[in-house]
Amino acid sequence: MICTGTGSAPFRGFTMRRQRVAPQDRDHMTLVLGARRPSELPYFGPLKKIPDSFMTKHFAFSRQDDAPKQYVQDRLREEAAQVAELLQNPNGYIYICGLKAMEQGVEEALKDIARGIDLNWPDLRDKMRDDGRYHVETY
Repeated sequence: MICTGTGSAPFRGFTMRRQRVAPQDRDHMTLVLGARRPSELPYFGPLKKIPDSFMTKHFAFSRQDDAPKQYVQDRLREEAAQVAELLQNPNGYIYICGLKAMEQGVEEALKDIARGIDLNWPDLRDKMRDDGRYHVETY
């Protein structure tokens, strides 16, 4: 799951349902969340309570004092090995939600990561979309 700001809201229900239905699942969900600062995590409260063993959380802050700007696409590149595993997994899903402005950067990061493992991102993305494993909801 990749999101910015209020884009995290849809993932609350999604994640909480998954916890109820499959509480035994571990290390199956990852959230990459972008916000300006740690203090500006709208709608994140319930997601914060989810154990790290159930959902891995990666943050990207673009306006944090004494730190360079980091966006979700930068964080995806930092986690390239994990993202590459997902891209190669026929049971892997990608959900993107949030500001429209992040969409192109995320696409470029996924394209770079796919290229690093000799995959063609546009072909893979289209296949994932056809299989119902790639969803984008930006505004």
